[in-house]
Amino acid sequence: MTAGSRIIGLTGNADTIVGCLRTNLKQATSGAHQQLDDAMRGRGGWETRTDYARFLNLQFAARLPVERWIDAHAPFDLRAPAQSHLIARDLETLGEPCPLELAPFPYETGGNIQASALGVSWVLAGSSLGNRSILKEIERAGHGDWPTAFLADPEMLRFWKQLRPRIDLPASLATLAASSAAATAVFDHFIAHTIPSSPAAAA
Repeated sequence: MTAGSRIIGLTGNADTIVGCLRTNLKQATSGAHQQLDDAMRGRGGWETRTDYARFLNLQFAARLPVERWIDAHAPFDLRAPAQSHLIARDLETLGEPCPLELAPFPYETGGNIQASALGVSWVLAGSSLGNRSILKEIERAGHGDWPTAFLADPEMLRFWKQLRPRIDLPASLATLAASSAAATAVFDHFIAHTIPSSPAAAA
C-alpha cells in the first residue's frame, strides 16, 4: 500500500486509476473541511458586523500566503484568481485594517507540482461555493449594506466552472495522493489561522 492509498483506504501502485478525482478529493479531505467549517463558525461566524470583520480578517491572513504560493509554483492554467485584494477592500470599507503578520504557506510539492497545484487551487475554487452560501445568509439577515466584494467575486466562480470538468476525470493514485496532500495542507493552513491555539497560528 502506498502513502497516497492510505489517505483514502485504497491499494495499488502509483499508476492505478482511482476514478473521479473530485469525488476522491472530497473523500480524502472531508474531515479537514468539516473541521474548518466548524472552527470558522465557532469563531463567531458572520452574524454581526464585528463577526464579519473577524471572518474577513482571518480569510485575508490565511489566503494571501496561499496566493503567493500559487504565484510562485502553480502552472498558469491552475492559478486560482487572487482574492486577497477584494478582502482588503471589504475590510477598508468596514474601517478595519488588514492583518500585518502573515504565517507563510511553505508547502513542499514533492516533485509533482501539477497535482499539488491542482489540489491547492481546488480548495480555493471550491470555497467560492461556500462563499455564495454565506452571502445569502448575510442578505437574509438584512445586512445588504455590508461590503461583499470577496463573497460575490465572479472570477473565482468562473475559475471553478473551468476546473470542474478537469477534476471530474479519472486520475492515477499518484495524482490523487499529491493533490489530496496539497489540499489537506491548505485546509490545515486555514484551520491554523482560525484556531489561535494551533501551532501554525502561533508561528
